[in-house]
Amino acid sequence: MKRLLITAADSAFGLELMESYCREDLADIEWIYGTYYDCYDLIEDLMNAYPKLREKLFLRQVNMRKVGEIEEFLKELHEKELVTDFVHLPAPKAIPERFQRMDWDNFFQAHLDISFKSAVLILQDLLPKMSKAKKGNVLLMSSYYGTEEGTPNFLAQYVTTKSAMLGLMRALHKEFSPKGIRVNAMAPDLTDTKFLSDMPDLIKEQAAYNNPRGRILTAGEVIAEMRKLLDDETTGSGKTVIVK
Repeated sequence: MKRLLITAADSAFGLELMESYCREDLADIEWIYGTYYDCYDLIEDLMNAYPKLREKLFLRQVNMRKVGEIEEFLKELHEKELVTDFVHLPAPKAIPERFQRMDWDNFFQAHLDISFKSAVLILQDLLPKMSKAKKGNVLLMSSYYGTEEGTPNFLAQYVTTKSAMLGLMRALHKEFSPKGIRVNAMAPDLTDTKFLSDMPDLIKEQAAYNNPRGRILTAGEVIAEMRKLLDDETTGSGKTVIVK
């Protein structure tokens, strides 16, 4: 049985992931512990559509830029049984800008705090417990833009952070896979979520043109690949799964 922690459960990927398990009647889920930031109404809609989710979902509002809130959340998580699967999704919107115009706090620090630093803090808490139990499954959300072949213009803050997530995945795989823990990363191309609301149409049009599908991805298409890493132990560890 999975005991699943999803950070940014109110994101498009978090909601789609939970719904994918709900469509299977949550058969393999003992409980889901989720963090959200400001879209509780979307999670409420999902629980109304799938009443069994309400029995298994434990939600806490956590600002991933605030270390104190993360620490309080982890203290509460200690009262639960061992997390078996951890999916880390938080990311701020990526606003295109020329590098010389990017101030540190609003561009680089915000992305590093919300996506990367929060992952480090949570994993420093979870991985020792997983190591002791000799089991665990960690899935980090990167991006095709964080890979060498996918690097776009004018998104240095986003590319830097998503590249760092891939480096973290590789390092943790090296250290913890011998202890029975799988660590992998997703690297989807541009996906149709609220994340794109501040993205210029030209960037979206270019992404659609360069995608083999002739369009940008849907969240469901990304989740289908994510579920393979979460559910099939034969997929192994140390992988970056690019979805285009």
